[in-house]
Amino acid sequence: MINLHYIRAAILANTGRRLTLLRVKELLIEEKLVTPAQVSGAIFTGYGDYFGTDTAETQIDDNDTEMGLPDTFLSGS
Repeated sequence: MINLHYIRAAILANTGRRLTLLRVKELLIEEKLVTPAQVSGAIFTGYGDYFGTDTAETQIDDNDTEMGLPDTFLSGS
């Protein structure tokens, strides 16, 4: 997968112009650096396709004290 964000950052660093991801995609195709198939669907739109939310959070559930390893070990069973 082609990282359009990385390519856009390189263009910005070298030219001082910030292009849209769509424009970067168009220029790569126009210059024949990639084929349309290589960049189809390459624009990242967020993690919503992969996760339920787009927020960075951690949820820590309390362990249930009734479940888990036993408090005592019965030997010889």
